[in-house]
Amino acid sequence: MPDAIRVEKLSKDFASGAGRYAVLRDVTLAVAEGEFLCVLGPSGSGKSTLLNVMAGLETPDAGWLHVRGQPADGRPPVAYMQQKDLLLPWRTLWDNILLGPELQSREVRRQQAPRARELLASFQLQGFANAYPTQLSGGMRQRAALIRTLLCGRQYLLLDEPFGALDALTRTRLQQLLLGVWRELGLTIVLVTHDVEEALRLATRIVLISSRPGRISGEYVLPWPHDQRRVAGEVLELKERILAMLLGAPELRNAPDEEPWYEA
Repeated sequence: MPDAIRVEKLSKDFASGAGRYAVLRDVTLAVAEGEFLCVLGPSGSGKSTLLNVMAGLETPDAGWLHVRGQPADGRPPVAYMQQKDLLLPWRTLWDNILLGPELQSREVRRQQAPRARELLASFQLQGFANAYPTQLSGGMRQRAALIRTLLCGRQYLLLDEPFGALDALTRTRLQQLLLGVWRELGLTIVLVTHDVEEALRLATRIVLISSRPGRISGEYVLPWPHDQRRVAGEVLELKERILAMLLGAPELRNAPDEEPWYEA
């Protein structure tokens, strides 16, 4: 079976007033069908740029993007939630979350309405369907944006720090809801974060990106069931190892040809 998403030898630069600066360098990354991959790295390491390339919003300066084994031309078949909620201010919350189905057809929107009501209840937004974005808190807007992404009907989701604007309790609840949707629908998810605990809570595999220019600097498979990770001593050990790598401890860096620390 081909990879769900694969980027090969990807490099990307951007222009600035002082010239050009490198954001990503020679990144090769494969995402398997049904995987929950967390991309973890410091701010400014190119994580969002990597998702923009996967979503077809940015063209790499070098390298390739393949989806289901085929070159991805134009807009790949993915749903993408960016850091900003990007809700349309002239539409109600209800009309915002059903934007994806509506763009397909009125019939698809009608079919998705029951699921939309279920998600509003699960995400504790059922009383705000007729509210406009300016009437919602930042956390509520972020929840609405996640629902909109889930209702796009795509099997591949790209999520750029979807819980960054939420308080700790709401974030934990929504992480559990996302895990439930991932299992229920057999989704493939790539989630970008700079929160080590979030990555350890959600991922089936974690990929580390170095400081800019971003390169793959580590990879870890998480073999433990999600509901056992809070009490698994190995998870705490892995957390310390990842933190050390992110902080740049050279003695803990993987050699370029080293296998992932944990095997599946």
